[in-house]
Amino acid sequence: MIDRRCGGRILLDGVDTIMLGANDYLGLSTDERVLAATNEAMRLYGTGTGIYPVFVTTPLHEALAENLASFLGVEAVALFSSGGSANGGVLTTLVGAGDAIISDRLNHASIIDGCRLSRADVETYENRNVAGLRRALEGTRQAKRRLIVTDGIFSMEGGAAPLAEIQALAREFDALLMIDEAHATGVVGPGGAGTAPLCGLTSGAPDILLTGSLSKALGGASGGFVAGPRVLIERLKAQSRSWIFTMGMTTANAATALTALKICRDDPGPRERLWRNVAHLREALRFYALACHDSDSAITAVKVGSEERARAMTTRLVRAGVFALAISFPIVAQGEARLRLQVSAAHETAELDEAVAVLATAFAETG
Repeated sequence: MIDRRCGGRILLDGVDTIMLGANDYLGLSTDERVLAATNEAMRLYGTGTGIYPVFVTTPLHEALAENLASFLGVEAVALFSSGGSANGGVLTTLVGAGDAIISDRLNHASIIDGCRLSRADVETYENRNVAGLRRALEGTRQAKRRLIVTDGIFSMEGGAAPLAEIQALAREFDALLMIDEAHATGVVGPGGAGTAPLCGLTSGAPDILLTGSLSKALGGASGGFVAGPRVLIERLKAQSRSWIFTMGMTTANAATALTALKICRDDPGPRERLWRNVAHLREALRFYALACHDSDSAITAVKVGSEERARAMTTRLVRAGVFALAISFPIVAQGEARLRLQVSAAHETAELDEAVAVLATAFAETG
């Protein structure tokens, strides 16, 4: 149980612990500017409006949607209660019976669930395999509509999807392209604008939809979004069950995300500190000859191998004051367990050095 948080550390069951398993990439969830805006929103609105967003909204929600649209370079944004509900909203609204969804096998669980609920025919392809995507598309020529869906950054190892090649195939087969930018927004790409511009795509293109979460780089706010052409966003607001029949994000969360977004847009400092910390962590891992998966993001996945060893290592890490997530079967393939390390702009380099030294000891003791 986490009793307290301070910078890149937590008090875990009473033990001071270096936190390497949080999504707060820019360290903004404890930023004084973010906390002040969140507290002011609670003073004005309480803990929430208690009203469905289909009926009424607030200036905070409107400002967040407008600022997010500008930041991402799209026409419009719809705010959802979570990133998962945003993914489900797209997949159950914009495609249906007689249509085809072509999905990367390692997409987020909320995408997989959305595909199952969509009533569309679903084809999958091997992770980031463009040739496999083409083969899957070839099998959907009878579909009325096609939607290709992929994570922008894959959360279990941190690699980016080959979006330029995927977009080319989407246009060749007249498919809509949906990109989940949950682990990219605020972190990768020019100004933190995401994987799409990182890979040379124009986010505001009429055949691209972006989804994402506000619970990661943008201050840890509970909420999600869909961003793209206005005509598709308006359709989601009119038809998406996960937008219409679910309470919207609270005003406090809207204030959190809005303030964090403005900091992300106007102050490159947190993102620069994050990437310095990422580079420092990976250099320390190389010093101890610890192998990692290739990554295009702030996620660093250290290769472990067996599930038993991964579990044993996390136990040793926690005892030594380091928290890191073990990712093992069935989340990843059997025998390909890894430790997922997530650094933050809030970490000190000395903390990262200490954590990697503990990690190297755990590897030696479980080898």
